[in-house]
Amino acid sequence: MASLAEFMVQDWLVFIDGRRNVQKGLLASFLEREFGFYCQVGENGQAVPPPKALGNRSLLLIRDCSGDTADDILKYLDGFGNRLLTDSKIYLVLVNFSAEFEIEAELFKRGVRGVLNDNAVSTLLARFVRAIIAGELWFSRRLVSRSILASREQLAADSQAEAVATISESAVSLSEREKEVLIEIGIGSTNDQIADHLCISSHTVKSHIYRIFRKINVPNRLQAALWASKYLA
Repeated sequence: MASLAEFMVQDWLVFIDGRRNVQKGLLASFLEREFGFYCQVGENGQAVPPPKALGNRSLLLIRDCSGDTADDILKYLDGFGNRLLTDSKIYLVLVNFSAEFEIEAELFKRGVRGVLNDNAVSTLLARFVRAIIAGELWFSRRLVSRSILASREQLAADSQAEAVATISESAVSLSEREKEVLIEIGIGSTNDQIADHLCISSHTVKSHIYRIFRKINVPNRLQAALWASKYLA
């Protein structure tokens, strides 16, 4: 049996779901023999154990993807909604997963903890399970890094948009000339074009822009244009 603390084994319930009963049974037997886990096998479309069976234990939910298509897997995940992202006691993993599906990024985004390809040997399966219950993710490093960076960029964009949205026109005192300059910024005019359109000097344009940025609390022309499209449209 693999080296795993007894108290940890008792703190987990393993539930195995999938289309092929024989495959699920073999997987349950391996995990019980290798780790001493108590395993349940889903039947008749049951995707998770009843709450009473889980109690206060964490749930290692294993989906055997044998016979599944990519659409089958995504539909299966739809049934969880956001629960995989909000419930810290559910650890969903996919085994016998085909790399040809090319949906790993979507799985990561939805809260799946890891995937194991269909050609994995039993020794790798044991390492996989140990890593998952230790709180690790089992995806390629490149995928995880790319997903984290994308999330950071989205968070930064959302924060900037929120900051812009919190300052409305009613809370800002812009002069008529400043509004004219801001509208020009909103349509993409350069400083020289603004000077020509409004018959003022480029230096005066720069002074107006400096004051506008301070009043509406934005760091650049892009954010100023977003503000203008929202409040001066």
